Amino acid sequence: MDGSPSAPDSRPESLELTEGSSRPSDTERELDELRARAYGPEADIEGDPAAMARLVELEAAHLSAVTAVRAGGSAAVAAPVPAATPADPAGGITPATARRAPGRGWAIAGAIVLVVVVLAVAAWNLVPRPDATLKQIEVEANSDIIRVLSAQGRGPVPSTLRRFEPYHDVRVWSVEDHAGKVCFIVWDLAVSGRFSIKCAPPGTEVALTLSVASEGDEFGRWLLDGSEVVFRFREDTVDVFVRPPDR
Repeated sequence: MDGSPSAPDSRPESLELTEGSSRPSDTERELDELRARAYGPEADIEGDPAAMARLVELEAAHLSAVTAVRAGGSAAVAAPVPAATPADPAGGITPATARRAPGRGWAIAGAIVLVVVVLAVAAWNLVPRPDATLKQIEVEANSDIIRVLSAQGRGPVPSTLRRFEPYHDVRVWSVEDHAGKVCFIVWDLAVSGRFSIKCAPPGTEVALTLSVASEGDEFGRWLLDGSEVVFRFREDTVDVFVRPPDR
């Protein structure tokens, strides 16, 4: 050895990953760095408004990504946990700046979490809620719908017939045909005689729409003219959405 200092390793620390681990994206690394500046023992983001704004933006984007992969329920929002204050290697007293940092970090964390929660509530309120959810009920013996579909040449399989709760006077069914498709049916037997059917491969989400027209028939007489009633079929239930007329 000649005593001269060796050249520093020029590889970025973030690239030194263990085998099999996923490489974090630039955005993830930026978020981790900003979180350290906000919640870590040497928090200094309070004096950098641009960095604080960027942190709020990234936290909101992170929340949106988590919400997007969760079906039908709200995403849980947890407060970030500040990094632990390192001990003085010499055994002395921790510097005053390090002791005060957690207080500032928690104040900033609270403000950011509040913003994220507000964004989560806003996103939740944008998700349309059904006006009614129809559950599956017992199938009546010798159902007329099987005879009607057979007369239409649709080849229904009676053993696969499912009936759902009615919505006002509209009856709702689903049944498989001999081609392996699932047919969804809505039929207003009491007032207008409206009938709508759509067949699709199993697992397909199907929606049937009945429109209200005052000059047509009596369907939807409890709604404004131009309204739409949408029946959205799921695996074991049917969601009903009532859309007001466009103004």
